[in-house]
Amino acid sequence: MQMPVNTFKRAIREARPQIGLWCSSCSNVTAEAIAGAGFDWILIDTEHAPNELPMVLSQLQAMVGGTAAAVVRPAWNDLVLIKRLLDVGAQNLLVPYVQTVEEARAAVAAVRYPPQGIRGVAVMHRGG
Repeated sequence: MQMPVNTFKRAIREARPQIGLWCSSCSNVTAEAIAGAGFDWILIDTEHAPNELPMVLSQLQAMVGGTAAAVVRPAWNDLVLIKRLLDVGAQNLLVPYVQTVEEARAAVAAVRYPPQGIRGVAVMHRGG
């Protein structure tokens, strides 16, 4: 299976200006409408908005096919929050309140698999 192209990261690497919108509505209907409105990215906020994981998943699904890349802001620089957002399909994160080198390293480690990081891997076994 081929991974989808991350247009947001590609644009950053190419130093292309990006115009985005901060969304705190917690609505998949709103997310779908603004994802197709011509923005380059939409930030789904879970730090200052009452967004929970199922709502974020619904918003990410609603944004598929729009012009905007989804950026999700976790409520905190927390391994569990970050891995759950990645597991539902977030490709881009804006981790809040990173103030030190150690906090930045923790955020990076949370998104990378071993040996470069600490993101977990679930392995399912069949009985028999």
